[in-house]
Amino acid sequence: MPILTAMNPSIRTAHHYRFPYTKNDSESFRLGYCYAFHLVTGGKGAITLPTGTFSIAKGDLLYFPPKLQHSFHSDAAHALSTYNIYCDLWATRLDAGQKHLVWKEADFDPHLLTAMEPNPDLDTLPNLLHFHHQSAITDLFALVVEQHQNAAPYSDVIGKSLLQALLLKIVQLHTYMPFIDFRIKPLLDNIHQKAYMESSYESWLEQCKLKKTQFHQLFKQATGLSPKAYWTSVIMKQAAAALKESARSVTDIAEDLGYSSIHHFSKQFTLYYGISPSEYRNRQRS
Repeated sequence: MPILTAMNPSIRTAHHYRFPYTKNDSESFRLGYCYAFHLVTGGKGAITLPTGTFSIAKGDLLYFPPKLQHSFHSDAAHALSTYNIYCDLWATRLDAGQKHLVWKEADFDPHLLTAMEPNPDLDTLPNLLHFHHQSAITDLFALVVEQHQNAAPYSDVIGKSLLQALLLKIVQLHTYMPFIDFRIKPLLDNIHQKAYMESSYESWLEQCKLKKTQFHQLFKQATGLSPKAYWTSVIMKQAAAALKESARSVTDIAEDLGYSSIHHFSKQFTLYYGISPSEYRNRQRS
């Protein structure tokens, strides 16, 4: 049973596509020869799977292993648009070319089917995932499509590497990353970008538009820490990076991080890392 990092991905075809409402009837049956990943970039619609019909919108990701019957339904007023990637994961089928789908079961040619291997990460991946606030997924999809459609040198190699990174990121987010509520994520991004500008607990509540109990629950669910502990961990990691990457004095670093007192900074750093800032720097350099 190969692990996901042992895959040898290759792209049969990749593009951005708009599903016209008038073509819904022709999309009523789809059967794939290879692995398929679709990221909804706009519009509204639905997807029909053997388990039922589900509404989909921007940020939803669809994963179809080979031979999974499915169909898309585009909204009349807001046509569904998606990034589509059809790929082999374990071995390249050069004889298949760009053949990736049939729209009639009678047309299915089993000789064009991709190689399939059991894999715990892919075997447990849902057909529908929600990545509404994961810009990295959108960026990777766009880059894979761009490289696949690019004839420049190394585009094929870059596209395969980006595809592997995309699949690993999808599995990581689904399997190993905590759920982050959409009201919490902007605050976390802001803390990472401006940790030195500590805001009051009240301002964080105002930014998230949540009550105190709900805010604390969602924040801890997303990070595993209380808001204050999380902010401290972020700023301490920035302090450690500054000690390793620069020759600035401890006093200057403390001031850059918003500390009015070097003693307060040193005490907090020592409590977090178990050694003083100066000793931390000396150990890193030795």
